[in-house]
Amino acid sequence: MVIYNYQILNDLNKMGVLATDDKELIYIYSNQSNLGKKVLAYAQSSDKVLRAINIDKEKISDTIWLEIADMVNKPLAELFSPELTDSHGIDNALDYNTDDLLKIVNKNPSLLQYPIAINGKKAISIKDRYDFFKFYKKDGSNFDKSPEAIKNGEHVDTTGDDDDLDDTINF
Repeated sequence: MVIYNYQILNDLNKMGVLATDDKELIYIYSNQSNLGKKVLAYAQSSDKVLRAINIDKEKISDTIWLEIADMVNKPLAELFSPELTDSHGIDNALDYNTDDLLKIVNKNPSLLQYPIAINGKKAISIKDRYDFFKFYKKDGSNFDKSPEAIKNGEHVDTTGDDDDLDDTINF
């Protein structure tokens, strides 16, 4: 006869598989996403330790995908671009069961057009760069303003040193 300690089981269910830390920023993206690549520059400039996961090169386990969906409080299907599902022959991602959807995502990482940022117990699916700033709750003062960071992130030079720069941010 097996006796379960339900308090321990309940605590294990709350812990999750994805190791998170308030001092670390986990950034999950597809290198096939323009937004994912551009917001990566902001993530790299943050003052937190960065763990960037490019799902084109590094697979994420099914359990962690489910945990991420729970953290952002969305169904798994809503983490992926509905526009691209059509081009991959997927009728409606919301109609697929979880197992099938996880297989589709693992074979088609480009479906992740909206990167995901995780910091501690908080997570967000990023639809535009402003989502990252709102999530991170910073005004930019903590970001690297070196010329290389500005170049990679396509930031506007606010120093006034170069009058030839276009005053728009290219996203």
